[in-house]
Amino acid sequence: MADMDPQGIPSPEPDNKPAAGNDSQPTRIFEQRFADVQRAQNPILEAARRLVRCLCDLPERMAPAETERLRALINQELDTFKALVERANVKREHVIASHYAICTALDDVALQHEWGQGRWANHSLLVQHHQDNQGGEKVYQVLGRLVESPHEHIAVIQLIYHLMSLGFMGRYRGMTDGDRQHYTIRQRLYDLLLKHYGPVPNELSPHIEPAPPGRFRHLYSLSPWATVSVLALVALGLFAWMKYDLLRRQNELVRQIEAIGRMTPPPLPQALHLAELLKDEIARGVVAVHDNDRDTTVVFRGDDMFRAGQADVNKRLLPALNKVAREINKVQGKVQVIGHSDNQPIKSVRFPSNQALSEERAAVVSECLASQGVAKGRLEAIGKGDSEPVGDNKTIAGRAANRRVEVVVTQ
Repeated sequence: MADMDPQGIPSPEPDNKPAAGNDSQPTRIFEQRFADVQRAQNPILEAARRLVRCLCDLPERMAPAETERLRALINQELDTFKALVERANVKREHVIASHYAICTALDDVALQHEWGQGRWANHSLLVQHHQDNQGGEKVYQVLGRLVESPHEHIAVIQLIYHLMSLGFMGRYRGMTDGDRQHYTIRQRLYDLLLKHYGPVPNELSPHIEPAPPGRFRHLYSLSPWATVSVLALVALGLFAWMKYDLLRRQNELVRQIEAIGRMTPPPLPQALHLAELLKDEIARGVVAVHDNDRDTTVVFRGDDMFRAGQADVNKRLLPALNKVAREINKVQGKVQVIGHSDNQPIKSVRFPSNQALSEERAAVVSECLASQGVAKGRLEAIGKGDSEPVGDNKTIAGRAANRRVEVVVTQ
């Protein structure tokens, strides 16, 4: 369980900092960045520079594999940010508040893209690092407390100002008057920063004295050929410098691309193996397993699982049901338990209709899965009565096929 900082924000999970005595390239880069953090006016903003830049560099479209690689890089940079500011002796409450705000801003912007609606939406950076999903609200609550003592918290205030300027809106996104309220808060932060740091001078070089009159008068006496020669030399020098700078940047880009190629790819998602796990039950005709690209469906025959007109699971089927539960626990995703019946009327005190019977059977199977460790938040029990037959209700075999319970796992 994560600790809470004085602002009421859950602390990020512990991470592994780079070893001080390691001569590897990542350690040298870390030391260079730490030196920049020490020299910076705002160490927090300097340490978060890559993460802040990421807000405006997120692509519009990405494949799922690319999304996972991006998330892995962001997680690595979040750990590096935390290591940098902790080593720079930044206050713990500032470290937690800054880390929390960055996770919230990255989630807020990522969720505006189509690629952010999948696994990212189900397991955000904020949930991963702080076990919280109320960042869009809490960042502004924390900001309200920070501005009460702006001189003490100016570094965090400046970071949040940059996050807001580059796309973070939080609770104001989608509100009728959200843009105006967001702008008002950002303008207030700007005024606080202006008061603390002072205005930016308009002059680019305020300490350079203007040249006295007539200082360059002798230039007018140069011949046109001399002027052309001087300009040609200047142009040649500029060309040589620009070519050198271009080659330097090209080599740096090649090194970065090669470094990406050496990265260890994230592990592939765990796949369900229910067909292999239940091969004996499938051979006996007790269950059937259907797989496709989106989900896996396990079909239990109702006549094997329940007595006629009852909703108590047959004890002979519990081992197979427990196998399914254990395998489901290895993967993520939604689990639907769907009860079906035939169209033969049922009249009993407990179950006035086939719909009621199918709902109760789905609920009982769902409880069995939950008792084996499947999170109740993932489970959904649905009764569909005789609305979705798979066989002909006019025949005995068809009605038997229609009496079934399906467990559908969507990954």
